Amino acid sequence: MQGDSSEAESSDGAGPDETVRSDRGFSWVEGEPGNLEEIVEAAFDYRGDVTILLRDEDDLVGYLANRSIGRPAPAESWIEVFPAAGGPRRRISLAAIRGLILSGKDVASGKSWENWLKKYTERREALARGEEVENIDLFPDEMD
Repeated sequence: MQGDSSEAESSDGAGPDETVRSDRGFSWVEGEPGNLEEIVEAAFDYRGDVTILLRDEDDLVGYLANRSIGRPAPAESWIEVFPAAGGPRRRISLAAIRGLILSGKDVASGKSWENWLKKYTERREALARGEEVENIDLFPDEMD
């Protein structure tokens, strides 16, 4: 398992040496430590595009929107992806996947309620002191 950061790690269901990471750049390919079900859960929690390495097709880049793991039977597990290139949502059997990469920007990274409230409060306090501050409206920041 590879990634470009040691932050945002989770050990849900992983052994002591096998943390399932959910940061951009993380990748997992069959044969590496961990299992596909754990990796799919981490990818589902990721809020950016993922690259799905398929066995019999070209790789697919898109947003992992839904999954069914182990229900009703592990052989019937699947994920649903909205392709980044457009087109209809695709349902892919886990058996057809040989690897996953968290490849797109996590659009919600650093956009938590706590971060927004802290920034808003700091701007409001600076405005009250008579300082010039950037926009303090309750509208969201523009995305990159």
